Amino acid sequence: SSEWLVGSIDGLVENWKIGKAFIGIVLLPIVGNACEHAGAIRMAIAEKVDITIGIAIGSSTQVALFVVPFSVIIGWALGQPMD
Repeated sequence: SSEWLVGSIDGLVENWKIGKAFIGIVLLPIVGNACEHAGAIRMAIAEKVDITIGIAIGSSTQVALFVVPFSVIIGWALGQPMD
C-alpha cells in the first residue's frame, strides 16, 4: 500500500544514501505512474475502453499541467534559452 511505500523511505535513504528530495521528486512519481499504466493495461485487457482512455487522458493532463511548466521554469533559472 501507499503507507508502506512512504514508510519505507527512511530506510531507503539510510541504506542507499539517496536524498529524500530525489525520492520524492523523481522516484515516487515514476512508481506512481507505473501503477497507473498497469491499471490502464488491465482495463484494456478487460475491454473497458472508456476507463482506459480516461486514464490516458488524465496522465497526459498531469504532464501538460506540471512537467512542462516546471521544465520551463528550471530552464529559465539555469539561463537556458527556449528557442
